[in-house]
Amino acid sequence: MGETTIINISRLTALQRKLDVVANNVANMETTGYRARQLTFQEYLSASKENADPWTRKERPVSLVDAASAFASSSLGEIRPTGNPLDVAIHGDGYFIVQTEDGEALTRDGSFTLDADGRLVTKGGNPVLTDRGILTASARDGELSIGLDGSVSNKKEILGRIRLVNFSGAVQVSQIGRNLLRAPTQPLDIKPGATKLIAGALEKSNVQPALEMAQLVETTRSYELVSSLLKSSQDTNDINKLANVPE
Repeated sequence: MGETTIINISRLTALQRKLDVVANNVANMETTGYRARQLTFQEYLSASKENADPWTRKERPVSLVDAASAFASSSLGEIRPTGNPLDVAIHGDGYFIVQTEDGEALTRDGSFTLDADGRLVTKGGNPVLTDRGILTASARDGELSIGLDGSVSNKKEILGRIRLVNFSGAVQVSQIGRNLLRAPTQPLDIKPGATKLIAGALEKSNVQPALEMAQLVETTRSYELVSSLLKSSQDTNDINKLANVPE
């Protein structure tokens, strides 16, 4: 298989990953708290063969493209009022922490509600964590209200303060659901009052529709172009080699 074929395949693979990322962004334009994903690219140099014939060995390795990893955009989405007292938006950086079956997860989606057991949960049923753990309220004590510092109160008392967390440095969070995230390092709790919450409002997706649609069209065209070049740059034997994948 020639070098041109290998280079085209690496480019085609990177474009496929970019298409997947952009298509996912477009599909989540209306998802509350969704952070648009972006893809980083880097050069990958193929390793040279140690035992290659010195008369035929290349002076430099083949330069390929590698779609390194996807990361979430840190830009803020538009905050829209909803009138629901249990809806809450983070005005600034940070994440809510929720309890899932697989452990703790992060989210920017503050569309909370009370389940049948009186627990403060997300729409997906994941309990929202506070400084006192999972918050449980009784309907007999009146409606809940959420303060700027995340304190959740009824008519009698403060039941807890919603935990907000962030990271000390740049961290690439990974998506584990439509609006759930997980990070490779442990987040740090944000001090009460350091980041304000807006009750009765939600942060919308930070996806920029016009930009994502333009990238979708551009990436699709690039994919078709490289695919055409791949077909024209290889012979029948190369095509057969690509098709002969061991089971």
